[in-house]
Amino acid sequence: MVDYITGINGCGKSKILAQAAVATAEISDGNVVFIDYGDKLNKVLPPNIRLINISDYNIESTMSFYGFLIGLCASDYDLTDVFIDSTLKIISNQESNMDDFFKFLTDVSGSTGVNFHFSVCDEYTPALTYQGV
Repeated sequence: MVDYITGINGCGKSKILAQAAVATAEISDGNVVFIDYGDKLNKVLPPNIRLINISDYNIESTMSFYGFLIGLCASDYDLTDVFIDSTLKIISNQESNMDDFFKFLTDVSGSTGVNFHFSVCDEYTPALTYQGV
């Protein structure tokens, strides 16, 4: 499953995503990973959720980020959920096609069983919107 939250900058997407990660980790039989641009959630997330500061890995395109996520799935067979905050900040390339990116990850999710949850800043949608792919 691939789903995402959209909304304008500062409307609470990160907080909702972090709360969802905590709730998922409480009931998950496997590992939960939270990817963020920075480590601002280091004190918010419990130790059973692995926080990855993606700025340490020099990701600049959808394909390099896709490869990073595939590597996570391949290296951890117990991985159940990946939460990704600040998606457009991670993928700084404005030429990226998010629809294709989400389609690729939907295929990966189907074959690995890993669920992907994103927050995407959308300046054209002021209200929070939840969507599945």
